[in-house]
Amino acid sequence: MKKKKLCLLLIVCSLLLSGCWDANEPERLVYANGFGVDYKDGKVIVYVQIINLGSLAKAESGAGGSTSKADVGRAEGHTFEEAIFNLYHTSDRRMYLGHLSFVVFSEQAIKAGMLEHIADFLDRYRETRYRMYFFATKDSIKDIMLVSPIENIPLAFSRLSDPHDNYRQSSFIPPIDLRELIINFDEPPHQAQIPFLQISKKWTAQDGPKKELLIEKAAIISSNKLISILPKEIMNGARLTNEEFVRDSVYLSKRRNADVSVLVYDKKLKIKPVVDKDGKVRFDIKLKINANIQMLKEQETVNALKKEINQAMRAEVYRTYHFTRKQKIDIFRLSETLYRDDNKTWKKVQKNGLIPLEADTIKSLSINVQLKNSGKMELSPIIGEKKGR
Repeated sequence: MKKKKLCLLLIVCSLLLSGCWDANEPERLVYANGFGVDYKDGKVIVYVQIINLGSLAKAESGAGGSTSKADVGRAEGHTFEEAIFNLYHTSDRRMYLGHLSFVVFSEQAIKAGMLEHIADFLDRYRETRYRMYFFATKDSIKDIMLVSPIENIPLAFSRLSDPHDNYRQSSFIPPIDLRELIINFDEPPHQAQIPFLQISKKWTAQDGPKKELLIEKAAIISSNKLISILPKEIMNGARLTNEEFVRDSVYLSKRRNADVSVLVYDKKLKIKPVVDKDGKVRFDIKLKINANIQMLKEQETVNALKKEINQAMRAEVYRTYHFTRKQKIDIFRLSETLYRDDNKTWKKVQKNGLIPLEADTIKSLSINVQLKNSGKMELSPIIGEKKGR
């Protein structure tokens, strides 16, 4: 009798146990690697790039094979959500967004005010993560998403999916992910800097020219509007104030471009707000940076090179500041510095989070260049250095 009661109790308890009837097998899902968003004729156009995680595993294990083939889907709707669901209707399997790595916006989509709306959608969606990077472009989004990395590198390691690896080698325009985008919009000066993509044909494969992605410009967005697209020569000065700056080259005067190549790294930046007696806010900027000589054609002294590097960097910073301030762009985020260091003064002078940016807002700019070494040699050219001896 006891055994029957025990068996009955086990049967009843088993009915309360949860099963895996609603589980999704990983190999039966379609994995979205990136979204593209365009806007045309009053409709939202959404592109999705699909990644094959099976081929990624083969590449990491050394099994070889083609790993960079991309499939791109397209759908449109009156809203972003409608376009997404229309995209679902054409997918063979359930589309999983947990591995979403990037979102590319067309210039028209940004002008239509879609960036903040879609960022809000991606932030709320349960599957997505903050590690997805944002880009802007004028080129065809479909063509950008069909660009395959060099040497059959997996799509998960492409310029779009993993931009930090390239940035650590040449810290020009920093990548921005969903978390950083939200912070930039929420905090003064409420402006975000997004890398601007272009399709380049500077690489060549065995079967002809090969398309690759080039990032030399930045789109500045504020209040869900596109303010400006800053060119390379203006972004040169902005890179030196980026918190994530690792290393990059600095061009000297045009007379010296072919003579000296300089690599700068290990940047230490300090920006201090100074309030004058009349209430005007200005800033003291101190920059300490190390430099290495990468190429040298003529023998030079340490002091002469340090002076010329200092002058080149100073010119870059001032050129960038004066160009951007005229467009009401706080490229050095001086408004945020004042907001954190002297909130009371910031409240008095700010307007919509942005403080007045005038010609003399930068009170002083101190650049301390430490010339660490010149590679394996002294400060003289390798070839021909003994001719005068």
